[in-house]
Amino acid sequence: MLATPNTPCQQSSIRTTWHFPTDLKVLAADYDGTLADRGRMSADTVAALRSLRAGGFRLILVSGRRLDNIRQVCGELDLFDAVILENGAVSFCPATGTEQLIAPAVDERFLADLARELPGEPLFVGRSMVATAAGNAGCVEVLIALGGYDLEVVGCGRRILVLPKGINKRSGLSHALASLGLHRDQVIAVGDEENDMELFKGCALTAAVGNAAPELKATANLVLPGESGQSVQCLVDMLLTTIP
Repeated sequence: MLATPNTPCQQSSIRTTWHFPTDLKVLAADYDGTLADRGRMSADTVAALRSLRAGGFRLILVSGRRLDNIRQVCGELDLFDAVILENGAVSFCPATGTEQLIAPAVDERFLADLARELPGEPLFVGRSMVATAAGNAGCVEVLIALGGYDLEVVGCGRRILVLPKGINKRSGLSHALASLGLHRDQVIAVGDEENDMELFKGCALTAAVGNAAPELKATANLVLPGESGQSVQCLVDMLLTTIP
């Protein structure tokens, strides 16, 4: 792993110590804490992504957000060739406006049990994913075990995500790549949280933004300078140097 200071972009020093394969064709990126800070992408980050796409890269967004939720904060979904939401459970095609559930739907019996066990606790319910505060993880895991549910808990910063077993950012990315006729060995993935560890698996290269969780930084090939969008801008600048 190449580690760099958590300071403003030091592109020249990174270039002298890191060389990217020339067959990379896809950037797969998380949204919150990676592309976006406080839910929004900066104008500079949007411009960087547009430059990368103009250079021939395909862009895939892989987020834990729900479609209705991400539409409220991101007006640039058209930047992406494919969008994977709910941590791998939902696919959205910006070009056609088509949303597809690619995982089992929310188990209504589990949802009722959860509401009963966590009265008054906020629950964020998607088409397949249920999210709640990270402090509820123990209770949720016990409920899954007692109810015999085919579900698992995924950490995501201050929240936990409850999803059908085997559904994660890795499975979602695989679905998006298949739809685009691309492969994991053409992908560089970038993220910031524990749930991005599955996104990293099998990709050609992986990068953690400067504000990423220590667990993710430990698994990444590259730890970027700066934070969130600033880190991604540095990564894009480096990737553009690989384009003939």
